[in-house]
Amino acid sequence: MFHTILVPLDGSPVSEQALAVAARLAQGSPATLHLVHVHSPYTTAPITIEGLPVIDEQLRSLAAEHELSYLRQAAAGVTPIIPEPTIARLDGPVAFSLSSYAQQIDADLLVLTTHGRSGFTQLWLGSVAEALLRSLHVPMLLLRPTPISVAATPFRHILVPLDGSALAEQILPHAVAMAGHDGTELTLLRVVEGHPANILGSPIEYRSHESSVTEQRDTADLYLSRLAAELLAGGHPTHSVVVAADSPARAILTAAEERGADMIAMATRGRSGIATTILGSVADKIIRGGTLPVLAVRPSHPDG
Repeated sequence: MFHTILVPLDGSPVSEQALAVAARLAQGSPATLHLVHVHSPYTTAPITIEGLPVIDEQLRSLAAEHELSYLRQAAAGVTPIIPEPTIARLDGPVAFSLSSYAQQIDADLLVLTTHGRSGFTQLWLGSVAEALLRSLHVPMLLLRPTPISVAATPFRHILVPLDGSALAEQILPHAVAMAGHDGTELTLLRVVEGHPANILGSPIEYRSHESSVTEQRDTADLYLSRLAAELLAGGHPTHSVVVAADSPARAILTAAEERGADMIAMATRGRSGIATTILGSVADKIIRGGTLPVLAVRPSHPDG
């Protein structure tokens, strides 16, 4: 269960699509919802004299009131569903300001659409989401914008790719928290190598021996079965699946489609070895190239 949910808004209808999802997650729980806009001091046509910007305090005050009014209106839109959200208008670099605020309020979930064109001054979400993923160890629910606003529906099936590392497993409590809202089914996925790979930069490709692939599958199956049993014991419907593929990202997206998942939950960094780098660049491909919502977290390393 989440307690403090942060929703960044950039003034666009696209960014506001995150509101319905965040409100549904906060509904029926003690979660506090924070709606935040970061003011950019730059405008598309700044007033200048002799090449220097003119600071007009009246215009600055009008901009502040306009943005606060926008946040109040956004809060009023979800108040019938949940208690009145907290609103905050921040100043400064967008990603830095959001990251600082998230830490200040001890946010345990950020919900945002990955792209939105600001109704105020600039393009926001997208590059901001990427920066936040690099700077925070807080789970982020990244939503794809839709052509029209639709009512938020419960998530029923979450696919959780794992690579066998403790770093990758740090997504599990967050996936469980998300699943706990709706009795959602979890599927744990492990992708093992099944096709040619390149060893230590050698131009010569090799194909894993069939017995080696079988051994990888068996090891991965035992690993996932153990985790699935622990989640089942905690009351969470969980299945596991192992697939062999030469493209982990494609395999993950295919598995999500074939199994009817409506969310993918994964860490953004995991174990990398000679033949396997499941999380990191793969997570980036999933976030950029997929169509499903992604619950992503940057794991904490033991050394910080």
